[in-house]
Amino acid sequence: MEPRRAIPDVKFNGKNVSKRLQGYLKTLTYTDVAGGESDSISISLQNIDTKWLNEWYPSKGDEISAGISFKNWEEENQDLYLECGDFILDDIKFSGGPMSASFGALSIPVNEAFKATERTKTWKDVTIRQMAEEISGRYSLELIYDADEIQISSVEQSENTDSAFLYDICKTYGLAMKVYRYKIIIFDKGKYEAKEPVDTIRRCDFVDDEWEYLDTLVGTYTGARISYTSGQDNEEISVYVGKIKEDAPGSRVLKVNEQASDLSDAGYKAAAKVNESNESATTISGRIFAKPKIVAGVTISIEGLGKADGKYFVDKVTTEISSGKTTMQMELHKVQERIAYISQVVTDGSAAEEKKTYNVGDIVYFKGGTHYVSSYSDAIGYEVGPGTAKITIANGSGQAHPWHLITENWSETHVYGWVDDGTFE
Repeated sequence: MEPRRAIPDVKFNGKNVSKRLQGYLKTLTYTDVAGGESDSISISLQNIDTKWLNEWYPSKGDEISAGISFKNWEEENQDLYLECGDFILDDIKFSGGPMSASFGALSIPVNEAFKATERTKTWKDVTIRQMAEEISGRYSLELIYDADEIQISSVEQSENTDSAFLYDICKTYGLAMKVYRYKIIIFDKGKYEAKEPVDTIRRCDFVDDEWEYLDTLVGTYTGARISYTSGQDNEEISVYVGKIKEDAPGSRVLKVNEQASDLSDAGYKAAAKVNESNESATTISGRIFAKPKIVAGVTISIEGLGKADGKYFVDKVTTEISSGKTTMQMELHKVQERIAYISQVVTDGSAAEEKKTYNVGDIVYFKGGTHYVSSYSDAIGYEVGPGTAKITIANGSGQAHPWHLITENWSETHVYGWVDDGTFE
């Protein structure tokens, strides 16, 4: 029976150097993030014969491609492969006593202007996708956009690099962004939190029982309120988004200090702020023996930790290969109901006007029709009559029937389930 092994697969400028690394490699560390920063790789070597300081000396800006081959990892004769991505070498370090070398690289475009050249531009009447398309095209990067279309009336890019500006825009409107394999990837984290877990982690999976669970009330909220000044008449407008009514028992409201151009802009920004804050409410970090299926951006199940059990989103994974073992350090946040802002904008043929927005806790009039047992397209539905009801969940993960209503008066209507857009007012 062959032992299981993790083997680095590394190329410098297209040339495979995996065999050259044998006998020199101390550790290879790959850091994979769901968004907000670049993936990175670090290679630590022994350099007793000084070859890496002489004839094998690399150059800043070298292109590094890396992956990890897992041989017989989960069962005999089954090989797995983790594609780490493409990186640009930006940090070279040598030291003595004993002689050693370390190289650090980031997942960024070859064209360093993406992170180096500052630009000033006013973007007007544009979506986040359109901004990302222009910026990605400038550096010959592929764009993968997996989120709603968010319209922005005006935003200023002031002496800011394209990289920092686009990261900041995504964060402001509640989206995640990362650069991977010459692609800019922008996605709605809520969509990915709704996906099925790829694996289950139990207490016995943590190396030397090394884990930490944090559950806090500080910095967690049931809703957010944002106020802004209308450009037309200088009137102050205040917007609330939340899971429950603002004055309901147990309500905790985040006051958001952001400029906004209109109701939709304010709603997206408020929801983004409160969701970002709530991600830190319940977290787990810990070190496990490597599981190649667990990468940043997926969900996993935690079992065997009592009240800490549940579904978690993987924010960051740091995989380290050394002579002794291959481990992953994980940073997770517990998946909770997100506060969603649903843009209610229509066009009458000549001008756009905003429809009424609805939030969790609103009392509405259900017009009668079908309510479903889940928000998914294949859900079973039943006919019920009209009447008043309360919105208890918005933007259901199945998306086909996005609103959950519960009747306020059983003598009027028996609605108690998921319904479609436009079925209430």
